[in-house]
Amino acid sequence: MSMSLRIKCPNCGHVSDIPDTGVPCQKCGTPLQLSPDGVVQIYRMGSFNGVAVGYGVYINDQPYGHIANKQSIRIPLPYGVYKFHFTCGMTRNCEDLIVTLSPNKRHVFMKAHIDMGFWKNTIRAEEVDVSEMPPL
Repeated sequence: MSMSLRIKCPNCGHVSDIPDTGVPCQKCGTPLQLSPDGVVQIYRMGSFNGVAVGYGVYINDQPYGHIANKQSIRIPLPYGVYKFHFTCGMTRNCEDLIVTLSPNKRHVFMKAHIDMGFWKNTIRAEEVDVSEMPPL
């Protein structure tokens, strides 16, 4: 499984998946650099429900692109507290996940999946141990 870095351009806000640092922003040409602090790794668990639709990823209410079925992404972020929210098609109901990156906790691992309900579906994001993530 390949995994990319997802970085938001500090100049124009464009979100890009890049293989490594130093790559310029596809929109404005600003060199994209990793945060020296922490990384959040997200795995979207495979499901036949919504397989053709990417989950919208939001960090602190700001759009951060989409994540496909069975995809993993790494998002480098400075130390701080972050609210993760996901959407899928018409499903906006999400149990948000709050995570904190700090010198004592530089890596956070999470899984996102959809729970099919009788009246509505809910996207769940949960923090997990690295051992629960798929192999790279």
